[in-house]
Amino acid sequence: MDGTWTLEVATPFGKHPATLSFERDGEANEGARRGHIKSRLGNVPLTDIKDHGDSFSAIVALTLQGGTYEATIEGQTEGDEISGTINVKFPLAPKIKFTGTRPN
Repeated sequence: MDGTWTLEVATPFGKHPATLSFERDGEANEGARRGHIKSRLGNVPLTDIKDHGDSFSAIVALTLQGGTYEATIEGQTEGDEISGTINVKFPLAPKIKFTGTRPN
């Protein structure tokens, strides 16, 4: 899961590029995991990252139309491929799907 992932995010307004990055604090990769997502909405840190082996979840605060909304990112990795959803906690907001790869 660690590293940088190049994403294609399929929103109701079209497909958009993004970058998702994970790394560990501390020596020998034994520290806490941290990460961020970079998109047309900015470069935003991830919080509450949970690593479940081949899957993960995290929380991100997104600024949209002058307001800040929390979103849950859930995904799974298989080799150098990643896919998942972003669920913005906003009434009637659809789950946003993403796919991507980890460049070599």
